[in-house]
Amino acid sequence: MTDSNLSVNIPQLGYFLTYSLWEEALNLLDFQLQLKENNRHFCTLSMFYYERLGKSTKKLKKKRYFNDRIANNLFYGLEKEFAIFSYNTPKSNLGLRKYKFFTYPMRAVYYAVGLYLVQLAQQFIEDYKSQNREIYSNYGGKLLFDADTGKLQLPYDSVWYKRHYKLFRSKVRREVKGDVEHKIVIRLDIQNYFDEIPVSTLLDLLSEYIKPSIKREMRYDAITKLQITSFFDFMANERIGIPQADNNIISAFIGYLYLVFGDLFIDQEIQRDKKTIERYAIIRYVDDWYISVTFNKGINSFERETYINFLASRIADCINERLGLRLNPKTKLYWLNVEQDREDLLRNLKKVSPGYEIPNDEDKENPNTKIERIFRQLEDLKKAPIDSTFKQRRSLDEEILKEVYDKRIGQLLKKPGNKARLGRIFDGFNFDLVIAQPTPITILLLQDIDASKAFERFLLGKTSLTSRDVWLILSYLCQTNFQSQKLISALKKSTQMREIIKTYQSGSRNSKSPGYYSLKNKQVLRLAQMHNVIEQIRLRILRERNCQYSVALNHLLNEIHAICYWLDKRELEEKKYDATRVVEFLVGESVSNETRMKIQNLFDRRNKNPVSHADPIAWPVTGNEYLDYRAHVGECLKHIL
Repeated sequence: MTDSNLSVNIPQLGYFLTYSLWEEALNLLDFQLQLKENNRHFCTLSMFYYERLGKSTKKLKKKRYFNDRIANNLFYGLEKEFAIFSYNTPKSNLGLRKYKFFTYPMRAVYYAVGLYLVQLAQQFIEDYKSQNREIYSNYGGKLLFDADTGKLQLPYDSVWYKRHYKLFRSKVRREVKGDVEHKIVIRLDIQNYFDEIPVSTLLDLLSEYIKPSIKREMRYDAITKLQITSFFDFMANERIGIPQADNNIISAFIGYLYLVFGDLFIDQEIQRDKKTIERYAIIRYVDDWYISVTFNKGINSFERETYINFLASRIADCINERLGLRLNPKTKLYWLNVEQDREDLLRNLKKVSPGYEIPNDEDKENPNTKIERIFRQLEDLKKAPIDSTFKQRRSLDEEILKEVYDKRIGQLLKKPGNKARLGRIFDGFNFDLVIAQPTPITILLLQDIDASKAFERFLLGKTSLTSRDVWLILSYLCQTNFQSQKLISALKKSTQMREIIKTYQSGSRNSKSPGYYSLKNKQVLRLAQMHNVIEQIRLRILRERNCQYSVALNHLLNEIHAICYWLDKRELEEKKYDATRVVEFLVGESVSNETRMKIQNLFDRRNKNPVSHADPIAWPVTGNEYLDYRAHVGECLKHIL
């Protein structure tokens, strides 16, 4: 951006995002908070923090709040009020999963953008489901807008995964029953799925498949796609992917939506082979794919093997070329005429995705027998040496321990005899082994007071927290309503949790000092109508997050330059509003000499920045140099706003 185009007005989120969608996003988030009271699934770090905010969140429902912060993109510059923090959660072995912690307003913006995509794709998804009987897919929710009122419907099942997940498992199990002599199942596993979703590809596919009348009605065009892509760049620091977070139904929906196109592409591949295949079924839960193929009777075993390897390779190529995704080594073929493969498939189906805690829905075993099996699992785990923790986690029967979510089991565990037995098991227990199944084991040990106290002492004894230690502490806090202030403070020992815990403990939305430099809210809101300024703020933030300081410096200069022009009462031509005019304005505003000189130098530094000028003596801007200029811009804005 040059001095001559300071007044260019670039569309913002308000171009396509309505106040009605903003209200529905807040309703969705509040609905999840209400469910927390009676459903432990919603007892997570984010939900406890949002609950602490209390009635202060009601201010977000005002239309002025939406117009002054969201519709105009000003939220990009409010780095405290609209913050996202990253932390890691453990996977099996030493793998780590990237998680995001959103402040309440930031989660609301994400939900609003996500609900726009829900509404945009609703008719397409309905048509896809009705026209493709061989495909069954779900994501653990059912977000729908009422066709007559345009309001988001919020029944319990709209955000509660259990019924949807049980139906998915039942569909897969049904494929294992009956005549399996000529049947195989392919299980597809996407590598780092949520981190690898290219949002721009999703938006292009929606452009191709959504009806033109719907796109026109919802202003789904190049401008909207650019704004949505930029928003996801902001959340992911200009990397691809969508954020994972606790109880994030919007990410679950977007993950599901992207692979709707995968379902269609796989269906097209299989449709090419009608002479070979008698029937097929594509069954999916978010990114967990099971493809059942039944061969025609005349196809011999050699032909089956040759064909299925060819089909699997075609699918892998298709998923990579058209969706930009890669299959990982967990992808597997199950030959259902082989008993061991059938058993392996059913056993694998029991392994629930992270965050989905569900007992075996088809198990009719007596609750007392289940209790005994739980005790045996704990006793076996207790004997495991510390150096085999990772192996033990793989061999542990996760399904048995997840029975603690069954209300009948919970009632039996409260009996004095069972509580005493749990006390004996956890006496001398190596609590590092809790990582095998943190939440179920934590629920079990909390049945005994001594075990609970011993576990808390163990957690407090951690001096240097790993991601596994952090997850153990969070699991314990979430099951005890975050009552231990010592453990909450202990989490600050972790560099990745420090800012998150500060945010949690503040119990504040940071609305009075929202994070635009160190300015107060009233000062910041003077920018609300300066659309070209806000656009420079957005671009600056994106470049800062990606450490592109030379580009960020250009936007920083454009930002302060445009603000000065907006505030300057002299009637001056925009094209002639140069560094000299800016300094004259700052003198009139009594800005300190040091800060004025730094702003003046900022103009000169821009001219020696290789991004602006292909000057042989131009040099890149360093991080420290940029931050120094940024600090002085902040000081300048304190005076002039």
